[in-house]
Amino acid sequence: MHGFSQHGDSWDELRSLVPGGRRWLTPDVRATTLAEAEAELLDLWEREGAERTDLVGYSQGGRIALYVAAGHPDRVRTLTTIGAHAGLEQDRAARAEADRALAGRIEREGVDWFAAYWAGLPLFAGLARRGPAFLERLDAGRRRNDPALLAAQLRGLGAAAVEPFWDRLPRIDAPALVLAGAEDERYAAFAHRLATALPRARVALVPDAGHAAHLEQPAAVAALLAGHLGLTAADPASTAAPTTPPARPSA
Repeated sequence: MHGFSQHGDSWDELRSLVPGGRRWLTPDVRATTLAEAEAELLDLWEREGAERTDLVGYSQGGRIALYVAAGHPDRVRTLTTIGAHAGLEQDRAARAEADRALAGRIEREGVDWFAAYWAGLPLFAGLARRGPAFLERLDAGRRRNDPALLAAQLRGLGAAAVEPFWDRLPRIDAPALVLAGAEDERYAAFAHRLATALPRARVALVPDAGHAAHLEQPAAVAALLAGHLGLTAADPASTAAPTTPPARPSA
C-alpha cells in the first residue's frame, strides 16, 4: 500500500530487488477514509483469490495496512510498515487544520503547484541522494494525481484525520517488521512505539534514509523485507513457488 500522492508503481523498484516468486498486488488507492481503504483491499483480495498475504504499507499506506491487519488478522501472514503510525494523538488538532488548509490550496492551485510544494518538504530531502533522474520520475508520478482526490484523502486519510487506533494493534498476531529511516527521528520513535504495541514485532532503522526509506535505500529495504519473509536466493522455499507475473490492479 503506497503513500500519499504516490501510485502502485512506486513499488516497482523494491519488488524487483526482492527474491522469490511472490506475486505483488500494488493497487492505486482511491479511498478517502480508512473504512473505504479496508473495503478496497478486501475487494482486491477477493478478486485476486488472495486468502492470506504478506502486507506491506508505507506512510499513509502503512496506516491502512495496520488498520486492515487489526481488523482481519486471519488474512495477514506477515506485516511490514515503513514510516507509519496508528494515528496521531499529540498536536492532532493543529495538524488536522494544516492538512485542511493544504487540501484547500491543492483544490485552488492544482496538482502542479502541489508537486513542487511536496517535493520541497524537509521530510523528503533524502530523496535527493538518488539523483535528478529519479527525482524527475517521482515528480512525474505526483503530477499524475487528481487534485480533488488528493484533497479528499488529506481530509479523510491524513495523519491527523484518522481516529487513533493504537488500541487495536494487539489483535495483530502476525510477525511484523517495523521500518523507519534512521534520519527520520519522528517516525523512528513511532516505529519503536508500534513494536511495543504489536505482539510479534521488531524494529529496523534503515541507515542513510529519511521518511521514504524504501525509495531512498531500496536495496537495504529489500534485504530486510526478504529476511522478514524468509526469502533468500539460496533458500529453496523462496524459489519453489510458481512465479506469477506481477499484478498492479487498481482497487
